[in-house]
Amino acid sequence: LQTLPGKVSFSGMHVLQKLCVTECGLTTMAGVTNCPQLTHLDLSHNAITRIEPAVFMKLPRLKTLWLNENRIRRIEGLEPLTNLKTLWMAKNQLTGIYDSLEKTVALEELNLAGNKIGHFKDIPALARMDKLTSLAFSEPHFGENPVCALCNYSTYCLFHLQQLKVLDANNIADEARQLAEATFMKKKMYYNMRIKTLKRNTSNVI
Repeated sequence: LQTLPGKVSFSGMHVLQKLCVTECGLTTMAGVTNCPQLTHLDLSHNAITRIEPAVFMKLPRLKTLWLNENRIRRIEGLEPLTNLKTLWMAKNQLTGIYDSLEKTVALEELNLAGNKIGHFKDIPALARMDKLTSLAFSEPHFGENPVCALCNYSTYCLFHLQQLKVLDANNIADEARQLAEATFMKKKMYYNMRIKTLKRNTSNVI
């Protein structure tokens, strides 16, 4: 399969369940729509820049999707994948998660290591995914996101994502979760007090 061109069609493969097309310079995912029985799809190490919205409409059985080391800038078009359990999009060009995963209700493992995500604001949305037990923003092979360098990164993740059992390839101990909860609540109380003090001082000045 190493000689496949940038655009490829898999017509006639209606019973195919697993497909791996890596390091072929693929620029589009359109051809996989001809494989309605797919449960595992690996398109890692290619040149894909976006997920075309219609690609997964005909892949309702897909459970594992690997799109590592492409050039994808946004997570999109995954709404039809209600049976998806594993999603790896490490080492792309993602800058956020937004609400792109709210329909992937069966997702258990999400790897976004080595991207460009640099803020906390998308993390609480993952709390609605109650089956998500493994999350990676950092991973030895793919590297980390800028968000991992922010103060209290682990504390923030552990506090908001109570369903997690593994964070950044490390098992989460009960002690670590309890410490994260205690630390988060202390900081929340501290900042609330600071806000009240500032408001009071501002009122006195006015």
